[in-house]
Amino acid sequence: MQTDVQLPTAFSVQNEDEFYPIQHLLARMNPRLMVEQVATGMHRNGCHTVLWGLVYPADAQLTQADVEEALARAGFDTDRGVLQQASFCRSKVPA
Repeated sequence: MQTDVQLPTAFSVQNEDEFYPIQHLLARMNPRLMVEQVATGMHRNGCHTVLWGLVYPADAQLTQADVEEALARAGFDTDRGVLQQASFCRSKVPA
């Protein structure tokens, strides 16, 4: 089965320990995909705090705006969440 995925893409998990299985799975599917924890906050439709991750190609030149857009598509509530400074972003100008 094949599918198209728009990268970067964001996802949420309830527990920090859930990142490792996702990283492991994606590394086996495609070793060029990276998984980073980028935020803590609520989903727009949620009632409790979750951890947010980002999947992106290892060679991507992401900006902070790219990360924010991916989180918005995934449902990150910017009013009730904290976006961490993404150290892997290569933007020289703050977004």
